[in-house]
Amino acid sequence: MPLNEERKQEIVRSLKRCSDATVAAALRFEATRNVGELPAIVLGVLERDAANPKPEGIASATDESRLIEDIGMDSFGMIEVVMTAEEVLGVTVTTQEMKDIRTLGDLTQFLCAKLAARTA
Repeated sequence: MPLNEERKQEIVRSLKRCSDATVAAALRFEATRNVGELPAIVLGVLERDAANPKPEGIASATDESRLIEDIGMDSFGMIEVVMTAEEVLGVTVTTQEMKDIRTLGDLTQFLCAKLAARTA
């Protein structure tokens, strides 16, 4: 589905300070709804919002990487991640739902499930 200019600008605004690759992945996701774009979006947002980024944090992140200890997220950064997910992916996330998300894999799987539930 082609993107209208207003939605495109909304995504770009939501991803301000993210890399061009992150924005491009989000725009492709919006057009195709291909969840294969999700890891690039998630990593880009985490990179932007990490309060105490670890030198090896995002570049070497795996599904087992812990968001706080390994990537350097804090509670404010996680709120930013949630807000960005809501704006860019069109999902709703509650604080209660976020309480068990500890790793990058947890976050990606959670968002995939939210997206699947939205389209079901």
